[in-house]
Amino acid sequence: MKTLYKTLLPVIAVCIILVSCSKKSDTKPAGDISALGTSWTVSAFGGVSGNPLSFSISKSTAIGTVTSVGTQPFGFAVGDQIFTNITANSNGTYSAKGKYTFGTNSSSSGTRNCTMSLQNNNTQLTVFYPALNSSVPDITYVYQQSTNIIVLP
Repeated sequence: MKTLYKTLLPVIAVCIILVSCSKKSDTKPAGDISALGTSWTVSAFGGVSGNPLSFSISKSTAIGTVTSVGTQPFGFAVGDQIFTNITANSNGTYSAKGKYTFGTNSSSSGTRNCTMSLQNNNTQLTVFYPALNSSVPDITYVYQQSTNIIVLP
């Protein structure tokens, strides 16, 4: 009986230690997209200096709509839905479908998956588009929160 206690007590102690040391989930819960619901601008759209593109994200529809475009629009126009189906991820990023253009004079367009993330106290939005193939490589755009904010409901 004494041998049973000598064996059983350490086993129970180890089990208690293992249960108390279990890792708690450290992922952020999926939330809404309210932090994105503002206007965003990039000053060198398409890599062209002085060629801005601005858009606003509606918190209620989860759509980003182009509000202004520079002299080289690359197939984008005011009113285009640049981002659709914006959803919050559990890791603090957002997923969306982003419009892209291709072909001669950017005459064709499509949508592709992208990942959005906020930096600098939510004043900077980074959007990463993974490569589709060798003709459509990955690209990252960095947008700044606009000073002339147009917030859509």
